[in-house]
Amino acid sequence: MANMLPDDALIEILLHLPKHPTCLLRASLVCKHWRYLIRDNKFIKRFRAFHQTPPVLGIFTNSTSIPRFLPIGNPPECVTVGAFSLPDPYWHVLGCRHSRVLLISSSWNSLQVWNPMTGNRYAVPVTPDVNPRINYGRVPESHAAVLCAAGHNDHGDCSSCPFFIVWVFTNIGYAYISRYSSEKDTWDMMASSPAPSEVDSRPSILVGNVIYWPLKSKHILAFELATSRLYHIECPPETHSVYRRNVHIMKAEDGGLGLATMTGFNLQLWALEINSGGVTGWVLRKTIELGAVLPLEVPSVPLTDSHLVRRPPVRILGLVEEDDLFFIWTAVGVFAVQLKSLQFKKVFEADVSATFYPYTAFYTTGAA
Repeated sequence: MANMLPDDALIEILLHLPKHPTCLLRASLVCKHWRYLIRDNKFIKRFRAFHQTPPVLGIFTNSTSIPRFLPIGNPPECVTVGAFSLPDPYWHVLGCRHSRVLLISSSWNSLQVWNPMTGNRYAVPVTPDVNPRINYGRVPESHAAVLCAAGHNDHGDCSSCPFFIVWVFTNIGYAYISRYSSEKDTWDMMASSPAPSEVDSRPSILVGNVIYWPLKSKHILAFELATSRLYHIECPPETHSVYRRNVHIMKAEDGGLGLATMTGFNLQLWALEINSGGVTGWVLRKTIELGAVLPLEVPSVPLTDSHLVRRPPVRILGLVEEDDLFFIWTAVGVFAVQLKSLQFKKVFEADVSATFYPYTAFYTTGAA
């Protein structure tokens, strides 16, 4: 009966399929005509525009105790691990954004921009200006981020777009920003500014036209892409005693800069706002009692036998930049939690302590 529908009506039905990774693939297997419609570039663009936010296909980690890529879901309702295997297991993930993964070699002298959806890999040498191994005779703390350089708002398919790599490194009380352009194939030193501490290993967050990194102190480093302004922001004083890896930068509900902190079972959501007097400050917007949301309250577990401190009973492993989806560790597994709806799903059983790098994309490779 479906084949008797006009193409316009059939396309409207296909557009409303869930954005789940395998839905388009399974629909394309129904018949040759459906496959022809689904693999058309115009349909794929409309599908991305209709669903807007791409789904999470899986999680990259730098862990040595669990797989480097963990697909979300169970076979056959998920992407295959083989398609997302790292090109080289000795490379480390620095971040994922706009369908690309930024990798760095174990020697920290080479970067690689990898698109798992297309298999394309782009090697980028680290120049002396940003090489953390040779600056000032010591090893500065470094991090980097990849982002689309096309200047558009729809990042559903950036595989053919130029990109930037923004590298931050801190040394002797200063932070430095260098930017690589794939169009020019060059690095340019963009900015420097006093910094209260070194950059942390937690991933960056892109909010509007500003990229943010957490510092090891209770501060956030901000770099404005349009103006090359580099500065730091102090976190709310109420968060200064929170376990560092339970403090994560996020996009606030209004699209501005936000902060998520976890204390015990309480997840607090902060937003940086300007009050009626024109003063910028942090505002606590919401407190979520995860003990009432997740199925089991779990006791805290000793970090190691040799440590007297105990790690938090609930930990933030990562979050999705363009969504309100958090990955939360508990002793009974890892949960994906939607902050607005408070819907949750247990996604992994393992005791995972590594930082999560969620990979989001519209999985049209199998259908195309």
